[in-house]
Amino acid sequence: MNASAKAKSVNHPKHSHLLNTALWLTAAFALVELAGGLIADSLALLADAGHMASDAVALGLAVFAQRIASRPAHGRMTYGYGRAKVLAAQVNGLGLWFLSGWIVWEAAGRLANPPEVQGYVVLVVASIGLLVNLAVLYWLRGGHDLNIRAAYWHVLGDALGSIAAIAAGGIIILTGWMPIDPILSFLVAGILAWGGWRLVRETTLELMEGVPQDVDSGAAEQAMQQIEGVAGIHHVHVWRLPDGQLAMSAHIQIASMQHWTSILPALLEALKEQGIVHATLQPETACHDDEIHCPN
Repeated sequence: MNASAKAKSVNHPKHSHLLNTALWLTAAFALVELAGGLIADSLALLADAGHMASDAVALGLAVFAQRIASRPAHGRMTYGYGRAKVLAAQVNGLGLWFLSGWIVWEAAGRLANPPEVQGYVVLVVASIGLLVNLAVLYWLRGGHDLNIRAAYWHVLGDALGSIAAIAAGGIIILTGWMPIDPILSFLVAGILAWGGWRLVRETTLELMEGVPQDVDSGAAEQAMQQIEGVAGIHHVHVWRLPDGQLAMSAHIQIASMQHWTSILPALLEALKEQGIVHATLQPETACHDDEIHCPN
């Protein structure tokens, strides 16, 4: 899917409706898991409930960010408010780290003195939670922007947490070995920390307007170099716009300014094939090394 198609998909009203539905379903079941975790005295279930609560917060942030991002651009915000979705994704990534740290802290304490856990309660509640997670994951699968993917990562981590809680409940029922509950919680914490790192890294890269990870700027330059009449390219910058589309600016050296009107359309078409739909290209007359305005 190219950048233009991605931008259209993330702003589709269907995704906003599904985000709202996923938000309320997740929030409601977080309360159910919290009650189940307290009754069963299971950290795995409480951790899953805490993660599901963070899912609700993540989904709420995603919904709020989409509403902010839908505001039109104006004189003081010429790019619009699309970066709100990136900021929300970064907050969600940091939230995954916070949740991971809390689970590790609690698991370490319980590993030293494992409490009695009601395996059947854990197994039943976690199984229902897994079904809820899978339903939400199915709804969010079509989102491509960071905001949707951040919420998706939260729910995916929660689904894995539900699987860990199911495993803990099953092992406790079969063997009575209580330490499995905090041990599997460590595994869930590690997965959450990894997902948080991916989100924080990607959102920081986008906020700093770095070249997106899925873009090969070298290939774009090479495609432009092959256009007849292009003598050189420099001062190349590639970044992602708030609406999800790719943009580029570059200085293009050509033999004669008279040929620019025919070279420019070919350059724009070559960039479009690379997924870059917004380009600002400045033509320059090809020069010799001894000229002061030549690029280094």
